[in-house]
Amino acid sequence: MKVGDLVKVKSLLDQVYVGILIDIKEKKEIFSEKYSVVETVTYLHILCDGKIEVLDLEDCVVGVISECR
Repeated sequence: MKVGDLVKVKSLLDQVYVGILIDIKEKKEIFSEKYSVVETVTYLHILCDGKIEVLDLEDCVVGVISECR
């Protein structure tokens, strides 16, 4: 899966998005301030029906419909 691919994404809430993957971003977030634990979260930015949907990769299932060259 890479930027430019046509993807179908199903979220945990059973919402389905079909669109072009325009960005993949990794962000570090604090998991526990008490123990100073930081986790890396991956977000997918998908252009779907004229707007950009931002989804957490861990909370969805992604299928590649068509790969870009």
